[in-house]
Amino acid sequence: MIGGIVSALFFGVTSVAARRAIRLVGFVKANAWRLALATAVLGVASLALGQGFGEETGLLLLAGVVGFGVGGVALYRALPLLGAPLASLVVETTAALVAGATAWLWFSDQISLESAVAAVVVLGGVVLGLAPFIRQGGRPPRLTLGMGMALLAAAAQGLGLVITRKALLDMQERALETGQGARPALEQVVSASFDRLVGGLAVALAAWVVVWVLSRWMAGARSVLSPAGGFAPGRDRERDDFGSLGSRLPDTALFWVSSNALVGPVLGVTALVWALRTLQPGLAQTFTAVAALISIPVAHWLEGHEQPASYWVGASVSAAGFVGLVLSFS
Repeated sequence: MIGGIVSALFFGVTSVAARRAIRLVGFVKANAWRLALATAVLGVASLALGQGFGEETGLLLLAGVVGFGVGGVALYRALPLLGAPLASLVVETTAALVAGATAWLWFSDQISLESAVAAVVVLGGVVLGLAPFIRQGGRPPRLTLGMGMALLAAAAQGLGLVITRKALLDMQERALETGQGARPALEQVVSASFDRLVGGLAVALAAWVVVWVLSRWMAGARSVLSPAGGFAPGRDRERDDFGSLGSRLPDTALFWVSSNALVGPVLGVTALVWALRTLQPGLAQTFTAVAALISIPVAHWLEGHEQPASYWVGASVSAAGFVGLVLSFS
């Protein structure tokens, strides 16, 4: 449960960092670079712990291909098309439903009634909190494509969590059968996160190559390899629009891609894998969904976005559900 809370805090920052990285290098490069850097960091950490690739490598690689790979590319395409509030709302809430239902149907990983009710309240608060930002933004010019990408990202993210949970449960079951005992939590979590990243990086690099090849003939493919590539028509925020903190930070691709890699795939996802050792995937994703609300004050500090009063209504509802979710485990 603590892992789920920690992952929400980290993911609340990474969506803003991702937005800045996409603005500078385009969504294809931003996604590939963050996964490459995160894979290197977790690879070193996993080797330092004496593991490298861990147990259930096949399942974890598949989880990375689906969640990080397909899900990451789709999410990074949806962000500039829909804007962060709407993209986050669709992805985070739908992924929780997909993860919860799939884990229950696949290997009977169930959720108690109390936890389910609390999770619905949390997700309802996320909807209420993000609704004013969606109304302010108006109808995105490419809504259909953006929604399609967001739903694909949600399905992939949810399935990636379910596959990861299955791999972790299989590890625990094997440890009980052999009587050898489970590996220490830190080693298991870091190696599992590394395995997932390798799978996701393979897809991200393949997507980059495909887009690069297509860019030789298609103007649309060329645009997504350029700074702010793939953004819907409209004025992008200039540096002097950023908040008091954001205007003082380096406005470079290296800084924002590195920050995104650190707080997202390295720290955020590792915390999420930690949570999946004990939490049903739908509940783990529900904790993570709160990141969409946490990102609003972060965006205020880093990009100068205002927070309407109605945001706090949704945040309060979500916080109440969050407390109920924590109490449902006691």
